[in-house]
Amino acid sequence: MTTQNTLYRTLDAQGVRTYVASLPAIAARLGGSVENWTVREVSDGNLNMVFLAEGPLGGVCVKQALPHVRVDPSWKMPLDRTFFEAAYLREVFPHVPDLTTERLHFDPVQFILIVKSLSSHTVLRNALMLGPVNPQIATRIGQFVARSTFATSLLAAPFESVMDRRICFARNQTLTRITVDLVLTDPYHDHPRNHWAEPELTPVVQAIRADAGVLARIDTLRLRFLSCPQALLHGDLHTGSIMTTNDDTRVIDGEFATYGPIGFDAGLFVGNLILSLFSARDAAAQSQQIHMIKLFWASFTEQFLALWATENASKDQAARYYPATQTIESEKEKNIFIENIFQDMIGYSGAEIIRRIIGYAHVSDFSALPDTPTQAARKKAALLFAKDCLDQTHLFRNCDDFLSHLTHYHG
Repeated sequence: MTTQNTLYRTLDAQGVRTYVASLPAIAARLGGSVENWTVREVSDGNLNMVFLAEGPLGGVCVKQALPHVRVDPSWKMPLDRTFFEAAYLREVFPHVPDLTTERLHFDPVQFILIVKSLSSHTVLRNALMLGPVNPQIATRIGQFVARSTFATSLLAAPFESVMDRRICFARNQTLTRITVDLVLTDPYHDHPRNHWAEPELTPVVQAIRADAGVLARIDTLRLRFLSCPQALLHGDLHTGSIMTTNDDTRVIDGEFATYGPIGFDAGLFVGNLILSLFSARDAAAQSQQIHMIKLFWASFTEQFLALWATENASKDQAARYYPATQTIESEKEKNIFIENIFQDMIGYSGAEIIRRIIGYAHVSDFSALPDTPTQAARKKAALLFAKDCLDQTHLFRNCDDFLSHLTHYHG
């Protein structure tokens, strides 16, 4: 298919084979002859076509944007989302090479991004549904968020270079609009994209939409998302955007990348761990998710503060914030900075839980539960906890308070 006024054509499996063969450096990674390669479609998300091409020496993942949402052809989309994913990898890979994938090739005409294949890995959401998993996965994601956001913030670079990146990612407006609508707007009023099958949830949804505190907090979170460009965000850091083995974890799918509050990435990841917790089959799995949230936050804060202590040494005085030489007052301001990220994380985790239960893109986690009544009860409990994340934030002074309250709801 050819879109108007471009040379773009969507690829099928045979087209991927031909395309990869035309790139000598990529073809060499597969090895062998083209006829012996295997190409299979593994598209799993809502937006793009994804293929794995494998040969005797290795494999690559080929991702191509479509001119519409993959699961809804009537929802037209610009093709440039792979540009932003490629740009995101360009910016963060040097800082997290052990936690994401390297950009091997990007085609700005066909909007194709090629990265190393992760065929030996499992989507974290699926791994959590099967359980148990290595809880250190959460530690790695904490490091990923800390290192990727610190490196792209004003704490690590002169404002000129940060502004240049902001200019680039400020153009990712279509996917930012999706985030603003689907995560931070639609669930809080009637909208045709919202849906839930369980009538037991309707009174909770109505209570959420009628709560002035919830609505005010959502307005604040939406405003912060759009007006607080602390760092370059992944923008869609859920458990479906993480590939893992027991010993290796990689973050993928950075097409929603934008500048925003650091707590947004943290909140989406924690929110999806909470969804996994409420859909867990037994107490052991629930305890695992609690432990993972604790590990994530501890890892994030430790890594972020360590980077701040060792890398905030620019000769440009304008690029130095709270240096160690100012001891007591510097530490106080740093702690306030981290506490604000924590409060953002709580709010965005609540918003993520709500949108994944009553909004447009539901999660598969609850399908692992044995019957519909159990699923409905768990979803209701998750929504009530998410409501507290938005209108009862005074209850959460620290991570222990947060986890204690969470235990009350799922226990």
